[in-house]
Amino acid sequence: MINSGRRFYLKAAAATALYLNWPSFALAQTGSFGLTDLVGRSIVLTQKPQRFVVANYIANFLFVGGAESVNHIVGITADGWQSTRYAEYVRLTQAFPQLKNIPSIGGYHDDILNTEKILALKPDVVILGQTQYVQNARRLSLLEKAGIAVVVLDYHAMKLENHVKSTQLLGKLLDRESVAKEQISRYSEIIQTIQTRIVRADAVAKQVPVYVECGNLGIGAYGNSYNKSVLWGGILDRLQANNIAADMQAPYASLSREFVLAKNPGIIFIAGSIWQNAAENDQMRMGLMVSKSEALQRLSEFIKRPLWDRLQAVKNNRVYGVDHGSLRSMLDYSFSLFMAKVIYPGLFDDFDPEAEIQAFYKRYLPEVDSSGTFTLKP
Repeated sequence: MINSGRRFYLKAAAATALYLNWPSFALAQTGSFGLTDLVGRSIVLTQKPQRFVVANYIANFLFVGGAESVNHIVGITADGWQSTRYAEYVRLTQAFPQLKNIPSIGGYHDDILNTEKILALKPDVVILGQTQYVQNARRLSLLEKAGIAVVVLDYHAMKLENHVKSTQLLGKLLDRESVAKEQISRYSEIIQTIQTRIVRADAVAKQVPVYVECGNLGIGAYGNSYNKSVLWGGILDRLQANNIAADMQAPYASLSREFVLAKNPGIIFIAGSIWQNAAENDQMRMGLMVSKSEALQRLSEFIKRPLWDRLQAVKNNRVYGVDHGSLRSMLDYSFSLFMAKVIYPGLFDDFDPEAEIQAFYKRYLPEVDSSGTFTLKP
């Protein structure tokens, strides 16, 4: 009997062969339609949009829209993209060189948007995240007065309903509703399976203190951890895990060494990517372009931090790596799956999170070289 994780991998691999037979990306020129975005705003478009400014969630836009959707992007938040998500930048621009020539309308990792540039580009739609909308609400009203639709998505909160609705919106805007539906189906299936199984999980496993740290600052400084409302913290909340930062007031912030030692986590996840900054020599690296040997070597240095030999996670060899760069997308269900496998040993042995990630890329964005290390066990 083929297990469910392996079954999807085989189905997705077979489906890749059908990719070229999908309907080509062609948006109808007429016909108005309405939609409601992630902050509850009603938006009416008089025709299918042809010109997009993608101020956030470029990977999701491409996953749903496919390769041809690049030709409909007229603006992106490219300032700091290369330094913040180096591997994503390299792999996407290798696959789609025209991305380098698209005008930048703001910062990849901040909420600063240049509304004057956006107006000059004359898009039909601007796609952005919730914090971008909050920080730019007044200026964005100018775009709407100019007839430009502003659509807010959310992939940050790690709520199933937000991922689903955001992907439905992309499917509608890009005329790729069948693709969006397919991604939603797999995401929902995995999350529901996780939630069903952890009901019967050992209660002791739910009490093990879990610590997640973003490893961008290297081993000498503690990077951000996450409360229960966002990113890794949202995933841990979904898994009913005992996140030591769950009740932190800020959505994300660094925990002190003393706090982490006092909480004595039994499981540690170090989130990695490739950040081009002063700490790049010893930062945690995971994701696209990162070999397993490099990821293991860097993780081993975090484990050697002063006094970490006292921690139960280190004593029991339960320190793991995860890819920070692949969060906020429809393939991040694979990280919920990986973390569930770690936290609840034996409950999810029939799934392979790495295979899920590779199958997803091959199905939805085969032009991109997806080689790398996304989840890591010592």
